[in-house]
Amino acid sequence: MKFGILGEAKIAREHVVPAILAAGHHVTHVGRRNPGQKPLPNIYKNAIETDYEALINEPSIDAIYNPLPNHLHVPYSIKALQAGKHVLCEKPVALNIEELINLESAAKESGTFFYEAYMVRSHPQWHWLQNLDIGKYQSSHFIFSYPQQPAGNVRNLVKYGGGPLFDIGCYAILSGCMLFKGEPKVLSAVAIMSDEYETEKQVDATLRWPNGETLSFTVSANAALYQKFTVLGSNGWAKLDVPVNPPEKTIAYWSNGGLQKGNIVKFPACNHYQLMVEEFVSRSKSGYDSDFFFSRIVTKAINDIQKIAGLTI
Repeated sequence: MKFGILGEAKIAREHVVPAILAAGHHVTHVGRRNPGQKPLPNIYKNAIETDYEALINEPSIDAIYNPLPNHLHVPYSIKALQAGKHVLCEKPVALNIEELINLESAAKESGTFFYEAYMVRSHPQWHWLQNLDIGKYQSSHFIFSYPQQPAGNVRNLVKYGGGPLFDIGCYAILSGCMLFKGEPKVLSAVAIMSDEYETEKQVDATLRWPNGETLSFTVSANAALYQKFTVLGSNGWAKLDVPVNPPEKTIAYWSNGGLQKGNIVKFPACNHYQLMVEEFVSRSKSGYDSDFFFSRIVTKAINDIQKIAGLTI
């Protein structure tokens, strides 16, 4: 499959473009906001440099990867779908439900495939956790934090959909979606605002699913780099040490009870970005319908958390 890349995001250069190439596909075009000002990074090899609009309308491209800032996910994904391209778009796909409804309509009308780039869904550790028998799930706890980003970074700008709630809170909510059934209700949410920027620096929230399972999470953009996910069941517990950005070889723990480390599970080496790309290509070629179920839950939950915590929407 021939891919075009929208923009010059770090995640594209360091993770998704290498994954596309490793999966045996081609990056033939790169759309830049200001083409011609500096050479393309080496990862793009012989890709043709162009602007956003020309990239979207390039007839030789089969699929477009959209890692633009959050506020540009929906408008440029809609343009790509309307141009007959399959779209792999970075998370979170939408800033509000209204945007998401417009995107869903565009995907349905175009007949092409849209997929939100949650690479965690492709990792074996999450498949293992979804099938682990530790009794009835009762509660889960998710923590993800990283150090403060420099001034000018899009993560610090509200108008671009910045802040840790959008950036990494979406992973927390998704973790509940992958384990629990139905749509959650936000029980509580508290935000601590940044001392330097207009965004929040930390959000703590609790959600409850229809069968009573709860998810409590902390996400921060001004703390030490850290990740952890724990789930408690009626007959045991399980823990992922690095739930979102695991190393090539990672491990998890589980137990039927007790205060010790538990049983260790070692997962085979893998690149979950490559697995995601392979799944995206397979589904797009097989004529799968775009599925926005998780996207709706995550978007609505984020907006509800914003309202409860008093954040700008």
